[in-house]
Amino acid sequence: MATALVVGSGIAGLATALRLTRSTWEVVVLDHGTHHDPVLISGPDRHAAKRLAALPYPLHYETRHSTVTALHPDRFGVTVAFNDHDDEWFDIVVCAQPCCHAERLPGLRLESWSRDHVALLYRAVQDTRIPLCAAELLADAFDIHNDDHAAFAWWETTLKPHTVRRTFTRVR
Repeated sequence: MATALVVGSGIAGLATALRLTRSTWEVVVLDHGTHHDPVLISGPDRHAAKRLAALPYPLHYETRHSTVTALHPDRFGVTVAFNDHDDEWFDIVVCAQPCCHAERLPGLRLESWSRDHVALLYRAVQDTRIPLCAAELLADAFDIHNDDHAAFAWWETTLKPHTVRRTFTRVR
């Protein structure tokens, strides 16, 4: 069975965990115990939320209150170092909030949303403003493709056209 670590228990992280468990992944969700304001679900996210709830599935993912201290990708997955227990290996790591040090991996391009078995879901969500759709598409990518590099590439190219670029104007 494939294993995934989802860092972040916000709306995008939980949607990712939900979809991956429906696809028979074994999922661990890291929750740092912070509570956020309720998220308004509208537009494409409302459609995604309806799809996610349309097929009831018994969720059996594990929730931990840990912190990721390092990620060590290899050819087949990622060894994750935690602050409070032994290192653990996962097929993929999905960073649903910027609380792990994924961007400090050697060679990780900041403009990329994925690299070396690590998906930076929070970066995609920042760019697209559609967290549920981004999470659902990421899990769809793993249903469609056997190789995670191909899945990440499909996910990025499918989602990138919906990227909303922020424009800043200087106030003088």
